[in-house]
Parts: sequence; structure tokens; C-alpha cells
Amino acid sequence: MIKKLITTLLAVMMAGLLCAPITALADDDHMAQQPDYDRTGSIAVDVVTGSGEIVPGGELTMYFVAEAEYVDGDNLFIFTEDYAECGFDLGTIGDEEPGAPELAADLAEYTDSNGIKGTTKAVDGNGHADFKDLTLGLYLVVQTTNAPGFEPLSPFLVSIPAWDGEQLLYDINAMPKPGTSLKYAKYDPPLEKLVIDKSKGIHDNDKFVFRMLPDEPDYPMPDPGEAKLDPVTSALTKVIYGPGSYEFGWMYFGLEDVGHVYTYKVFEVAGDDAHYKYDTIVYCMTITVFQDEYGDVQIDVVYTDPENRPAKEVKFKNYYTREEIPPAGQLWWPVPILAFVGLALFVFGLIRRKSKC
Repeated sequence: MIKKLITTLLAVMMAGLLCAPITALADDDHMAQQPDYDRTGSIAVDVVTGSGEIVPGGELTMYFVAEAEYVDGDNLFIFTEDYAECGFDLGTIGDEEPGAPELAADLAEYTDSNGIKGTTKAVDGNGHADFKDLTLGLYLVVQTTNAPGFEPLSPFLVSIPAWDGEQLLYDINAMPKPGTSLKYAKYDPPLEKLVIDKSKGIHDNDKFVFRMLPDEPDYPMPDPGEAKLDPVTSALTKVIYGPGSYEFGWMYFGLEDVGHVYTYKVFEVAGDDAHYKYDTIVYCMTITVFQDEYGDVQIDVVYTDPENRPAKEVKFKNYYTREEIPPAGQLWWPVPILAFVGLALFVFGLIRRKSKC
């Protein structure tokens, strides 16, 4: 099971995927820097396109292929139990391209066919995923869920530690590139909320609820994040606090959406604060997906109000008063008006009595 010295295996450590290229340890001078087996390492992955554009979304799964060990004066990689019978030769890594794509692909296929479990991390909105507290060794990274609008990353191998030409690195930063861009468009639906209060009170902690409802439940929707997504209607409910400008979250449209027209209703859900008169306007958001002359996916977004008139912005106005506003449908008579009506009825009653006498 012992395959190759770590000093040779460092040649594969992510040249082109790290911040700086990694080179092989070519002579015994580097042996003065022995790996510190008492420490752990980490792998930070930043997914970007060839032009440097961030690629958010999707999931990466990491598998522990071989452990780094010091055996009889040698630094070795030894296959873990899950890969002990794989039959692959780690000694070929130094002859491959950075990240050992051929061996990584073979290991990925072996991993899938044998049902080996790994550690999965979501790629965040900045195209970033972190794997921490890792034992020294060789790791396989596979994109198990595609980023929207992109083909999956090719599997690649990462070593901890790795040699950067001057020192051993234990915290590795990999920057893989997606295989092929499928060209997509993205959109972050905005909304603006105003609080109109003549008494000029502070409402930063007041709660407001907004909803985006697709006309069909299978329409593309924003990444819910911390928002709530209805499992039946796919309606997205977003809770915000205080006035200001907000967004529902990024929506992605790819080649499969070209030629489609998607429609959504955007509105405010009435709250239970009796001091507020909540906005009841319902906006219609229409997104048309098309390809331009260069083959890029583009979108056209139009908002209309209930009268089907174009709306320049999605704005909700909430009116606040110090006095409580009754629920809709319930009559509300100010005290002075009630007192006046009562006095008038009393006087009318006296006049009727006198007339009867």
C-alpha cells in the first residue's frame, strides 16, 4: 500500500490552482523541512472562471484518499481503508498535469462505484468553500452539484502539506476553473420599503414581510438563503426589519430557459401591528429569457402595477400612526365624533318628549 515519497508527490500539488505554482522537491536539500505531523491543515476552494469571474453555487465533496506518514525515515502517502484496494499507482502523479486530472478522474469513478462517503460543503455566494481541521495527506475534490449555468469542475487532487518553492504549506488555497461555461444570466429582484410617519418616529426594528409568488411552481426562483420557500407553491417569503432597499436573492437563467417567459407576483403580507396601514399593491414581474447575437443568455425584466402600467421600481409604502388602526372591514369612529353623535341623539330625545307633552 505504500506508494511514493511525499517529497515527490508534492509536484502535483495544485500548480495553477493555488495562488502560486507548486513545484516538485527536486533534491535532498528540501528534506530539511520535514512535515509537521502534529498539526492539521485546511483546503480553501475559490471557484472562478478563466477571466476571474466568481462562480457561486453548487457543492464540493472532499474524500480522504491517502494519509501522510513518517515510516522508517521516509515521508510516505499510504492509502486510507476506503482506497486500499483501488489498485492505482500514486507514483504517476508527478508526471501528470497540476491536480493530476487523469488519476483524479479514475479515483472519482472508483469513489462513486464503491459508494465512498466524503465531506460535502456548499459553495457560497462568493464562490468559496472551506474544509478545515484536515489530517495531513492526499485529498480528492469532486463537484457533486453543479454551479447554476456551468458544467461541473473536473475532479482534482490536493496534498497537505504542499511545497510552494520556499516552504511547506498546510493551509492550501485552490482555484479550480469550471469545465465549460454554459453562459447564464442572473438577476437579484429588488424591493424598496418606505415608512411614512408624520411623527418622525424610529422604525428600524419594525418587522415587515414580503412575498414573491411564481405563476407556476416550477419557475426559477431565488436562492432562499435564510428566507422561507413554500414546498407546494414555491412562494418565497422574506422577512425584513426597518425601511430601506432589499433584494430577494439571485436568480439564474441558463440555455434551458431561453425562449421562456416567467411571471411572478411581488407583494407585501399584511402584518399584525395595529399602528400600521400596510401597502396592498401587487406588482407583476415578467422575465423574458433570450440569446443575443453572440450566443450569450440575456433577460428582459418588466414590472407592472395592478392597472398593467409599467412600474419603474418596486416600492411599498407603509403608513404609521400613533393611534391604532382597526382591522380591515371594521368601522373606526374617533372619540370626538362618537361624543358629538351621542349628544345630538340626547338633545333629539328631549325635543321629542317636549313635543309629545
